Amino acid sequence: MGDVMRMAMRKAMKILAIITIVALLLGGAAVPVSATPEVTVSIVAPDEVATDSDFTANVNISEVVDLNAAQYDISFDNAVLRLDDVTSGQIDSTEIPAMESEISPGTYTVVQSLLLGTVSGSGYLAVLHFHVIGSEGDSSAIDISNGILSGLEAEIEATWIGDSVDISSVLPGDANGDGFVNVLDITKVARIIIGLDDETPGADANGDGVVNVLDITKIARIIIGLD
Repeated sequence: MGDVMRMAMRKAMKILAIITIVALLLGGAAVPVSATPEVTVSIVAPDEVATDSDFTANVNISEVVDLNAAQYDISFDNAVLRLDDVTSGQIDSTEIPAMESEISPGTYTVVQSLLLGTVSGSGYLAVLHFHVIGSEGDSSAIDISNGILSGLEAEIEATWIGDSVDISSVLPGDANGDGFVNVLDITKVARIIIGLDDETPGADANGDGVVNVLDITKIARIIIGLD
């Protein structure tokens, strides 16, 4: 009977040991941690812009958490483009005020701050308002460099990406490419918006890099002589 008891105890101890090991393995197992999304700041400009036209380029930002302030340099070929203004951006319905200063021909420093507040999400830091002073066939990079994003407690790491524009003979609003801006171009833009036709360079009448109903409004204003 004593041998039976001892065997039973050995089995119980083995079972207990196995249970303990499994518990330790489960308890100490590495739990996958979701990687923090990489913050990207990028210039988004139209591929082509017309001579003597105005266009905008967004300074987009994605997946930022607790942003308080930003600083970066915008540079471009000042023989091709002129920066007329930098206006506020927006992230998650929060306005991001912007101030710019020319530090050399074709290079501006932009500073933005929410004072003591923070914002998280994706959107755009600022809107760059350019005028084309170059000629057909010219092109210019729009670079973003020396970028710093700051939270209230630490710097926020980010990837910074520029863009470029080519100067063409495209007539803004001439969506169908016939050399005129009229109601036929309104129809063309409507067909592009609903996916019946491919996008054309002239369809982006307001030069914001997107073809939408705002371009229809812009074309209508051009036709009646308001723009």
